Amino acid sequence: MQKKRYISLTVQVIYVLITALQLIFIPNTLLGMFGFEPTSEIWIKVFGVVLLSLAVVYYGIIEYGNDEVVSFTIWSRLLVGTGFTIMAITDVAPITLILFAGIDVATAIWTWFELKKQA
Repeated sequence: MQKKRYISLTVQVIYVLITALQLIFIPNTLLGMFGFEPTSEIWIKVFGVVLLSLAVVYYGIIEYGNDEVVSFTIWSRLLVGTGFTIMAITDVAPITLILFAGIDVATAIWTWFELKKQA
C-alpha cells in the first residue's frame, strides 16, 4: 500500500515549527511584526514549547496517521482560527492576529480538499 502524502499538513508543520522556534528564541521579534507589545514574561516561551510539541505531533500524523486522524487536524485548526478571529474582533488581541487565523484556516481547507481528492 502506498503511503498518502498530506502536503497541506507538511506546510502546517513548517509554519508551526517556525512560529514555535521564534517564540522560544526571539519572541519579541515575532510579536513586534504583528503589533503585539514586547514581553519578558516566560509564558510566551512556554507557548513556543507547546507549539513545538504540536509540530512533532503533526509530523507523526503525517508519517503514521490515517485519513480519520488527519481530519481531526482540520477541526483543531478551524478552532484555532475561530478563536484567534474572535480575540481580534473583540479587541482582546491586535487585529493582526487574524493573519495567524488565516494561515490555520487556509491549511485546514487545503487538507480537507486533499482528503476529498484521495477518497
